[in-house]
Amino acid sequence: VFALAQTKMAALGSRAATSVPRHNTTYARTGKVAHGERISRIRVRAAAASAAPVVPTTDVSARQLLSTVQIRRAADGQTVDAASIVPTTGRCVVPFLTQFADFDSWELAQKLVDDIPALDAAGVTLVAVGIGSVDAAREFAARTNFPLDRLYADETAATYSALGFSPGFGRPGGAFGWIGEKLPAINGYAKLLVMCAGVGSPGTLAAVFGGYLGSKYNPPIFKEGSNYDNPTVRKMMGATLGQGFQRPFELATLRLSNMVEILNNWQALAPADDELLVQRGGSLVFQDGVAAFRHDDAGILGYCSEARLVQKALCDDPTALPDPVATVREAAAKRSAYVDDVYASISALEKAKKGVKRVIGSELSGRWRLVYTSGTKKVAANLNRAGFGGSYFPVPAVQSFDMAAGRIRNGIYLGPVKFFFDGPFVWRENVGMLEFTFTRVSLALGSLGPWSVDIDDGKWDAVKAAEQTASEGQGMVEKGSGGGGTGTGSKPGTNPFFKFVHTDDQCIAARGRGGGLALWVREGEPETDAD
Repeated sequence: VFALAQTKMAALGSRAATSVPRHNTTYARTGKVAHGERISRIRVRAAAASAAPVVPTTDVSARQLLSTVQIRRAADGQTVDAASIVPTTGRCVVPFLTQFADFDSWELAQKLVDDIPALDAAGVTLVAVGIGSVDAAREFAARTNFPLDRLYADETAATYSALGFSPGFGRPGGAFGWIGEKLPAINGYAKLLVMCAGVGSPGTLAAVFGGYLGSKYNPPIFKEGSNYDNPTVRKMMGATLGQGFQRPFELATLRLSNMVEILNNWQALAPADDELLVQRGGSLVFQDGVAAFRHDDAGILGYCSEARLVQKALCDDPTALPDPVATVREAAAKRSAYVDDVYASISALEKAKKGVKRVIGSELSGRWRLVYTSGTKKVAANLNRAGFGGSYFPVPAVQSFDMAAGRIRNGIYLGPVKFFFDGPFVWRENVGMLEFTFTRVSLALGSLGPWSVDIDDGKWDAVKAAEQTASEGQGMVEKGSGGGGTGTGSKPGTNPFFKFVHTDDQCIAARGRGGGLALWVREGEPETDAD
C-alpha cells in the first residue's frame, strides 16, 4: 500500500513541480518551555488568569511573532492578523497542522473533534491553522469533521516560518537543507518520500511500526461514538484480538483509511507549492496570550498527541515540571508517561544535588529491561529543540548487572532468538559510574546453544558495530587502552560506561557514553556468564 501511495504521489509531483513556483524563506528558531504535570479538572482557571505565573519562552513572544503575518479564515475566506486568533485573556490551544493533505493533520484533527465539548466546558478556546488554500481547508474540514469556524488557512506557511517550526527535509534550515540549493531539481514530492522513509524525520519509522504493532499500554483507537470510529473493524478486532487496548494494525487501519481518502482527493487538499509538503508544524497552549506550552513536530507523525495537548490545555499550570521519580516509575511500569516528560525527568534527576540524587550500587544487581532511550548524543541534542523526546524501546533489550561477580550481560531477545554480550565491569561508587567492556558474544536459538565467541582485537570492530546496533548506541563500545579490559586503576571513562542518575527497586536511569539517556525496569535476578 505504501508503494502504491509513493507511485501516485510521485506521479502527481512530476506534474506539479513543472509549474509551481517555490518560496525562498528564512527560518528563525524560538525556544521551548518546560513541560508540565498531569491533567486536573478546571473550569474557572482556564478562562481567568492562572494563579501560577506563565513565563514567556523568548524575548519576542509567540503572539508577537504571529502579528507579523496574515492568514485566512476558512469559514468566509477573510484575511486576518494571525495574532488575532489568540485571545489576550484565558486559555487557548492552537495546533499548527501540517498541510491539509498530510496524515499528521488528519489524525490530530479527527481526534481533537472528540475533545471539543470538554475544552468548551472548561472555557478553553481551540482553533487550528493548516497549510494550504481556503478551498483546501474547507475540503479538509468536511472530511475530518473539524469545525470550519475554528479553522484557518496559511497558503505560504508564513506563520510556521515566523514561529520557527521545522521546514522539513531538503529545505533551508531543515535536515539536509543544502539539497534545495545544490539539487534544485529535487521537488517537494521526492523530499516527502524521503521523509516517509525516516530520513531527516526523527521518530517516523517508530511511529509507523507502532501503528502495526499496537500497544497494551495505549487505549483502543476505534471507540464507539468517536469521530473516527470504524464499527466493522472495531467489532472484528474486539472479537479476535481483545478489547481495552490498542490492537495490532488498529492505528495502521485508521491511517490506511485516511491515506486512501487523501490520495483520492489530493488535488483538492494539497498546497500549490509542493515544497510545503514537507513543512512541519507544532502545537501551542497559550495562557493570557503568552505561550505556556509548545511542541515542535520533529518529523512525519511527530505531532503532539491529542491526549497530551488536551492534558496541557486542562491542567492547572501548563508550565509545571513533572515529578521526576513518579514520572520515571510510571514510564517503567506502564509506558504511559509522555516521552518528553520522561526525558525532562531523567535530566532533572541527573542535575539533582548529590544529597538528593539516589544512586545506590547494590540496587543495580538484577535483570533490567530497557524501556526508554533518547538515542545517541546527536539525537539527544535536538530533543528539546525538535520536540522529539526520545521513544519507548520497541523490542526486548535486557541488561543484567551482577554486582557480586562484577559481570554484565547486554542482550536482545526476539522470540526464540537470543543475541547477547558478556563481560566484566567496574563500579565507581563515588561518581555513580558503571564502566564495562565485552569479552564474549553469544547467540542462542530456543534450547539450542548458546554458541559463543571470545572477543579479541581482530574481532573487536565487528562486535562493536553489532553491539551498538543492538543497543541503539547506548553502549558506544570502544576498545580500552588496557587490552579491552576494565580495572579500578584505569582512568574513568576510558571504557564504555553508564553513569547512573537514579536507582531503586523498580527502575534505574542513566546516561551512556554515547550521550543518550536510558531507563530500565526491573524484571528479576541477574543472568550473566557468572552463572
